[in-house]
Amino acid sequence: MDHEELRVTVVGTENFHVMEDVFNEVGLTIVDWKNGTLGNLKTRRYDFYLKNEEVVEKRKSLMNLINNCMRLTGMYVYGDWMRIYVFKHLVD
Repeated sequence: MDHEELRVTVVGTENFHVMEDVFNEVGLTIVDWKNGTLGNLKTRRYDFYLKNEEVVEKRKSLMNLINNCMRLTGMYVYGDWMRIYVFKHLVD
């Protein structure tokens, strides 16, 4: 296998367009996306295929942009760092 699959689930419709801009900035090309729900929140899962040699660089750039954005918080599943969840950042 010469590629890895990265899945990014964005929670909240207000975050869809923001994340698409982030994907463009990182240089990720959306292969597929699927709408869903998490309770009463709308979600969109984006799928990307990355070459093995660019996985670490692209994922690191993506997480840095997400977590440096004042509006977003990115998390990943323990033990599976290729599944990322993005939520609206809650301010105290």
